[in-house]
Amino acid sequence: MLAHIDGDALDTAVGTWLARHAADPIEEDKDLVGLSVDGKTVRDSRTESNTAIHLLAAALHGSQTVIAQSQVAAKATRSRPWPPLLARFDLRGVVVTADATRTQRKSAKKIVASGRHYLLVVKATRRS
Repeated sequence: MLAHIDGDALDTAVGTWLARHAADPIEEDKDLVGLSVDGKTVRDSRTESNTAIHLLAAALHGSQTVIAQSQVAAKATRSRPWPPLLARFDLRGVVVTADATRTQRKSAKKIVASGRHYLLVVKATRRS
């Protein structure tokens, strides 16, 4: 049965449920919840005929729950904007964080345009 299920649809459904039920509680309007975006290479996913699988994930800081993830090309996590990963979520009261490899002007502009907050690491060697 599992072989016939659309993996992306299942991931979306589970992530949406987790975001609703595992979310860090916001007690006051002033409190913010942290949501980290990070990429990882799946261990032992490389084979003789396939390259390693790379995932871009969004995880709640407090509960360390991954609420969204998508498979990306190895270099895509550095060159493409990643807000589409978060598009299906209501991010009111959320501060999106990311490390320097995911710090991109396009991503920051999309987060700000949607009225949300971000905290991104910027290195002195940043070119774009």
